[in-house]
Amino acid sequence: MASLFDDTANLEDIGEIVRCMEANCPKPGSNSRSLWDLRRATHIAAHHVGKEKMLERAVAMLADNGHMPGWFNECPTASGIGDSSRNRHSNVDLVHWSETDGHARLVELKWASDSPTKAVRQILRYGAAYIYCRTHRKRLPVRRGSVIDARRVSLQVAAPVRYYPDAGLPDCLSRARDGLKRFEVEGMSMSLDVLAFPDWFQRLPFSNGAEVSESCDRGELTETGRKIRDAFDGLASVYPEPGGQEQ
Repeated sequence: MASLFDDTANLEDIGEIVRCMEANCPKPGSNSRSLWDLRRATHIAAHHVGKEKMLERAVAMLADNGHMPGWFNECPTASGIGDSSRNRHSNVDLVHWSETDGHARLVELKWASDSPTKAVRQILRYGAAYIYCRTHRKRLPVRRGSVIDARRVSLQVAAPVRYYPDAGLPDCLSRARDGLKRFEVEGMSMSLDVLAFPDWFQRLPFSNGAEVSESCDRGELTETGRKIRDAFDGLASVYPEPGGQEQ
Protein backbone atom coordinates (compact mmCIF):
# COMPACT_ATOMS: atom_id res chain seq x y z
CA MET A 1 0.00 0.00 0.00
CA ALA A 2 1.23 3.48 -0.83
CA SER A 3 2.23 5.95 1.83
CA LEU A 4 0.31 9.22 1.93
CA PHE A 5 3.57 11.09 1.29
CA ASP A 6 4.81 9.02 -1.66
CA ASP A 7 6.09 11.10 -4.61
CA THR A 8 5.45 14.43 -2.86
CA ALA A 9 8.99 15.30 -1.70
CA ASN A 10 9.85 17.59 -4.64
CA LEU A 11 6.44 19.19 -5.23
CA GLU A 12 5.91 22.89 -4.56
CA ASP A 13 2.25 23.25 -5.62
CA ILE A 14 -0.03 22.31 -2.75
CA GLY A 15 -2.82 21.37 -5.16
CA GLU A 16 -0.52 18.82 -6.82
CA ILE A 17 0.52 17.47 -3.41
CA VAL A 18 -3.10 17.00 -2.33
CA ARG A 19 -3.97 15.31 -5.64
CA CYS A 20 -1.00 12.99 -5.20
CA MET A 21 -2.16 12.12 -1.68
CA GLU A 22 -5.64 11.38 -2.99
CA ALA A 23 -4.12 9.05 -5.61
CA ASN A 24 -1.91 7.35 -3.02
CA CYS A 25 -4.77 6.75 -0.57
CA PRO A 26 -8.11 7.14 -2.35
CA LYS A 27 -10.00 5.38 0.46
CA PRO A 28 -8.54 6.96 3.58
CA GLY A 29 -8.28 5.14 6.83
CA SER A 30 -5.82 5.12 9.72
CA ASN A 31 -4.81 2.69 12.43
CA SER A 32 -3.94 5.64 14.64
CA ARG A 33 -6.29 6.49 17.50
CA SER A 34 -6.05 10.22 16.80
CA LEU A 35 -4.70 12.56 14.13
CA TRP A 36 -4.00 16.26 14.59
CA ASP A 37 -4.24 15.72 18.33
CA LEU A 38 -2.28 18.42 20.12
CA ARG A 39 0.09 17.08 22.75
CA ARG A 40 3.33 17.81 24.51
CA ALA A 41 6.10 15.23 24.52
CA THR A 42 8.68 16.49 27.00
CA HIS A 43 11.01 13.54 27.61
CA ILE A 44 14.53 13.83 26.26
CA ALA A 45 17.53 11.62 26.99
CA ALA A 46 20.18 13.31 29.12
CA HIS A 47 22.88 12.60 26.50
CA HIS A 48 20.86 13.82 23.49
CA VAL A 49 22.66 16.55 21.52
CA GLY A 50 20.48 17.00 18.40
CA LYS A 51 19.82 20.74 18.21
CA GLU A 52 16.37 20.67 16.62
CA LYS A 53 15.09 18.03 19.03
CA MET A 54 16.53 19.91 22.03
CA LEU A 55 14.86 23.14 20.96
CA GLU A 56 11.54 21.42 20.26
CA ARG A 57 11.58 19.71 23.66
CA ALA A 58 12.51 22.98 25.36
CA VAL A 59 9.41 24.64 23.89
CA ALA A 60 7.23 21.72 25.00
CA MET A 61 8.61 21.86 28.53
CA LEU A 62 8.13 25.61 28.78
CA ALA A 63 4.58 25.29 27.45
CA ASP A 64 3.83 22.45 29.87
CA ASN A 65 4.89 24.68 32.74
CA GLY A 66 2.74 27.60 31.57
CA HIS A 67 5.54 29.77 30.17
CA MET A 68 4.67 29.42 26.46
CA PRO A 69 0.89 28.95 26.27
CA GLY A 70 -0.57 27.48 23.10
CA TRP A 71 2.55 25.59 21.97
CA PHE A 72 2.55 21.85 21.33
CA ASN A 73 4.98 19.42 19.70
CA GLU A 74 5.01 16.22 17.67
CA CYS A 75 1.48 16.66 16.35
CA PRO A 76 0.61 13.49 14.34
CA THR A 77 -0.43 14.52 10.84
CA ALA A 78 -0.79 11.23 8.98
CA SER A 79 0.09 8.34 11.28
CA GLY A 80 -1.25 5.04 9.99
CA ILE A 81 -2.57 6.40 6.69
CA GLY A 82 -1.41 4.02 4.00
CA ASP A 83 1.77 2.15 4.84
CA SER A 84 2.26 3.32 8.41
CA SER A 85 5.78 1.88 8.59
CA ARG A 86 6.87 4.57 6.12
CA ASN A 87 5.02 7.40 7.87
CA ARG A 88 7.19 7.40 10.98
CA HIS A 89 8.29 10.96 10.38
CA SER A 90 4.81 12.35 9.80
CA ASN A 91 4.69 14.54 12.92
CA VAL A 92 5.02 18.28 12.47
CA ASP A 93 7.63 19.69 14.87
CA LEU A 94 5.62 22.42 16.57
CA VAL A 95 2.07 23.74 16.53
CA HIS A 96 0.82 26.96 18.03
CA TRP A 97 -2.94 26.92 18.45
CA SER A 98 -5.05 29.94 19.34
CA GLU A 99 -8.56 28.65 19.88
CA THR A 100 -10.01 32.13 20.42
CA ASP A 101 -9.30 33.23 16.85
CA GLY A 102 -9.06 29.80 15.21
CA HIS A 103 -5.45 30.29 14.14
CA ALA A 104 -3.09 27.31 13.82
CA ARG A 105 0.61 27.74 13.09
CA LEU A 106 2.31 24.58 11.80
CA VAL A 107 6.04 25.04 12.32
CA GLU A 108 8.89 23.07 10.80
CA LEU A 109 11.89 23.72 13.02
CA LYS A 110 15.34 23.83 11.42
CA TRP A 111 18.78 24.55 12.81
CA ALA A 112 21.39 22.94 10.58
CA SER A 113 19.72 20.10 8.68
CA ASP A 114 18.40 20.07 5.11
CA SER A 115 18.17 23.11 2.82
CA PRO A 116 15.63 25.97 3.05
CA THR A 117 13.89 24.83 -0.14
CA LYS A 118 13.61 21.30 1.21
CA ALA A 119 12.21 22.69 4.47
CA VAL A 120 9.56 24.65 2.54
CA ARG A 121 8.53 21.53 0.63
CA GLN A 122 8.37 19.63 3.90
CA ILE A 123 6.02 22.09 5.61
CA LEU A 124 3.92 22.18 2.42
CA ARG A 125 3.45 18.42 2.72
CA TYR A 126 2.22 18.85 6.28
CA GLY A 127 -0.18 21.53 5.04
CA ALA A 128 -1.43 19.18 2.35
CA ALA A 129 -1.84 16.40 4.93
CA TYR A 130 -3.91 18.83 6.99
CA ILE A 131 -6.16 19.54 4.00
CA TYR A 132 -6.43 15.81 3.22
CA CYS A 133 -7.44 14.95 6.81
CA ARG A 134 -9.84 17.87 6.99
CA THR A 135 -11.47 16.80 3.72
CA HIS A 136 -11.81 13.18 4.87
CA ARG A 137 -12.56 13.93 8.52
CA LYS A 138 -15.58 11.61 8.60
CA ARG A 139 -13.39 8.61 7.83
CA LEU A 140 -10.35 9.53 9.91
CA PRO A 141 -9.74 9.83 13.67
CA VAL A 142 -9.83 13.63 13.89
CA ARG A 143 -11.67 15.40 16.67
CA ARG A 144 -14.19 18.12 15.87
CA GLY A 145 -13.68 21.48 17.52
CA SER A 146 -9.90 20.99 17.53
CA VAL A 147 -7.08 22.37 15.41
CA ILE A 148 -8.62 20.56 12.40
CA ASP A 149 -11.34 23.25 12.43
CA ALA A 150 -8.93 26.19 12.22
CA ARG A 151 -10.12 29.20 10.26
CA ARG A 152 -6.55 30.26 9.47
CA VAL A 153 -3.55 27.97 9.04
CA SER A 154 -0.03 29.37 8.78
CA LEU A 155 2.65 27.06 7.40
CA GLN A 156 5.99 28.22 8.74
CA VAL A 157 9.65 27.27 8.72
CA ALA A 158 11.57 28.63 11.73
CA ALA A 159 15.38 28.74 11.69
CA PRO A 160 18.37 30.95 12.52
CA VAL A 161 19.13 33.80 10.10
CA ARG A 162 22.27 32.04 8.85
CA TYR A 163 20.17 29.08 7.67
CA TYR A 164 18.44 30.97 4.85
CA PRO A 165 21.03 32.04 2.24
CA ASP A 166 19.82 29.90 -0.65
CA ALA A 167 19.60 31.18 -4.21
CA GLY A 168 16.61 29.00 -4.99
CA LEU A 169 14.52 29.88 -1.94
CA PRO A 170 12.74 33.06 -3.19
CA ASP A 171 11.50 31.34 -6.37
CA CYS A 172 10.48 28.22 -4.46
CA LEU A 173 8.57 30.33 -1.95
CA SER A 174 6.90 32.35 -4.70
CA ARG A 175 5.74 29.24 -6.55
CA ALA A 176 4.44 27.66 -3.35
CA ARG A 177 2.53 30.81 -2.37
CA ASP A 178 0.98 31.04 -5.83
CA GLY A 179 -0.22 27.48 -5.42
CA LEU A 180 -1.81 28.31 -2.09
CA LYS A 181 -3.67 31.23 -3.64
CA ARG A 182 -5.13 28.96 -6.32
CA PHE A 183 -6.11 26.19 -3.92
CA GLU A 184 -9.06 27.12 -1.73
CA VAL A 185 -10.60 25.19 1.16
CA GLU A 186 -14.01 26.24 2.39
CA GLY A 187 -13.96 28.00 5.73
CA MET A 188 -10.16 28.27 5.90
CA SER A 189 -7.26 30.31 4.61
CA MET A 190 -3.68 29.02 4.43
CA SER A 191 -0.44 30.96 4.18
CA LEU A 192 3.27 30.13 3.94
CA ASP A 193 6.28 31.91 5.39
CA VAL A 194 9.89 31.34 6.40
CA LEU A 195 10.82 32.93 9.72
CA ALA A 196 14.16 33.76 11.31
CA PHE A 197 14.99 33.90 14.97
CA PRO A 198 16.40 37.23 16.26
CA ASP A 199 20.06 37.93 15.49
CA TRP A 200 21.03 37.38 19.12
CA PHE A 201 19.68 33.82 19.07
CA GLN A 202 22.32 32.04 17.01
CA ARG A 203 23.46 29.52 19.63
CA LEU A 204 21.32 27.29 21.79
CA PRO A 205 21.67 28.01 25.52
CA PHE A 206 22.14 24.31 26.31
CA SER A 207 24.36 21.54 24.95
CA ASN A 208 22.54 18.31 25.84
CA GLY A 209 19.21 16.91 26.96
CA ALA A 210 20.09 17.10 30.65
CA GLU A 211 20.65 20.86 30.38
CA VAL A 212 17.37 21.27 28.48
CA SER A 213 15.44 19.59 31.30
CA GLU A 214 17.32 21.45 34.00
CA SER A 215 16.68 24.88 32.48
CA CYS A 216 13.23 24.48 30.92
CA ASP A 217 11.26 21.83 32.82
CA ARG A 218 10.68 24.04 35.85
CA GLY A 219 7.80 25.86 37.47
CA GLU A 220 9.74 29.12 37.55
CA LEU A 221 10.93 30.76 34.34
CA THR A 222 14.72 30.60 34.20
CA GLU A 223 16.96 32.90 32.22
CA THR A 224 17.44 30.16 29.62
CA GLY A 225 13.70 29.59 29.41
CA ARG A 226 13.17 33.31 28.93
CA LYS A 227 15.64 33.30 26.02
CA ILE A 228 13.74 30.50 24.30
CA ARG A 229 10.38 32.21 24.84
CA ASP A 230 11.70 35.57 23.61
CA ALA A 231 13.35 33.96 20.58
CA PHE A 232 10.01 32.52 19.45
CA ASP A 233 8.24 35.79 20.19
CA GLY A 234 10.84 37.53 18.02
CA LEU A 235 10.47 35.36 14.92
CA ALA A 236 10.36 37.58 11.82
CA SER A 237 9.58 36.93 8.18
CA VAL A 238 12.59 36.59 5.88
CA TYR A 239 10.63 37.07 2.65
CA PRO A 240 7.31 38.65 3.65
CA GLU A 241 4.47 38.36 1.20
CA PRO A 242 3.10 41.77 0.10
CA GLY A 243 -0.17 42.36 1.90
CA GLY A 244 0.17 39.10 3.83
CA GLN A 245 -1.06 38.54 7.35
CA GLU A 246 1.29 38.65 10.29
CA GLN A 247 2.12 35.43 12.11
